[in-house]
Amino acid sequence: MSEIKIISHKSPDTDAVCASIVFQNFLEQKWKKSTPIKLWNLNKETKFVLDFCWIQEPETILGLEEWTKIALVDHNEKSQSIENIWKYEIEYLVDHHKIWDFSTSWPVFIRTEQLWSTNSILYKMFKENWFEISQKIATLMLSAIVSDTLNFRSATTTREDVQIWKELNKIAKIEHLWEFVKNMFDAKSDLTWFSIEEIIKSDYKNFDFNWIKAWIWTLETTNPKFSLDKKTEILEWLQKIKHEDNLDFILLSVVDILEEKNISFVLDWNETKVVENIFWTKIENNLADLWKRLSRKKQIVPDLDKYFS
Repeated sequence: MSEIKIISHKSPDTDAVCASIVFQNFLEQKWKKSTPIKLWNLNKETKFVLDFCWIQEPETILGLEEWTKIALVDHNEKSQSIENIWKYEIEYLVDHHKIWDFSTSWPVFIRTEQLWSTNSILYKMFKENWFEISQKIATLMLSAIVSDTLNFRSATTTREDVQIWKELNKIAKIEHLWEFVKNMFDAKSDLTWFSIEEIIKSDYKNFDFNWIKAWIWTLETTNPKFSLDKKTEILEWLQKIKHEDNLDFILLSVVDILEEKNISFVLDWNETKVVENIFWTKIENNLADLWKRLSRKKQIVPDLDKYFS
């Protein structure tokens, strides 16, 4: 039986990494052999969750043998996935984002829903198949939902996500749950010893808006001052990345989880024009106040897509 490699996106967050491990467990209960892999280093929040569950982090693998069977979780755009994805045989896709440029030459299993976490979808798949959800798997799912919804502060959180989270905690049985959540966010916010490159690559996604090549970052933190104080270095790195990758648009948002506020780095005149036109805000010293736009998926990307179309 061929082993399936389960792949999360290039900038792996807690939802993506947990989804790859949880989906491995799902396939295992279907008697299918699989292995989760990652394409970049983990952030500290994800490491905290895996350490809490005593689970080893997936191996970093950037390339596979041709025609390797793969499963995509928490993403479907080619630009966000493993390089040369066309060389591999996609067997599964489980995601909660819009379908962008996904296509195959053969039928595949696809499950997408308008939920705020891929792990919410996986929970439903487990229940529909009457599969066991262990305490560790429940903890991974619960952590991913809390992370992706910013503890249910995000505009895209659904009632179903909240209900699933409650059901999962009946299995996870985490004592002092809110302290656990706080420790997750504190770990995410701890950028000590991170290089500027590691900071700005901790959560980015590439998009193609009608031939406009864009990268959009989100730094979710309980300590926004740490990143804002490094404005000069961050702007220099953004300029470097924009030049090296031939980007047309670049935006990095620092999201204050506690205050529910978004301050974004705006690089030059092109980004300034776009941001001011779309979000009705003024740029001061390369910073834009985007108020309570906490969700890249729902509150930033759709407006940029509409503007460039």
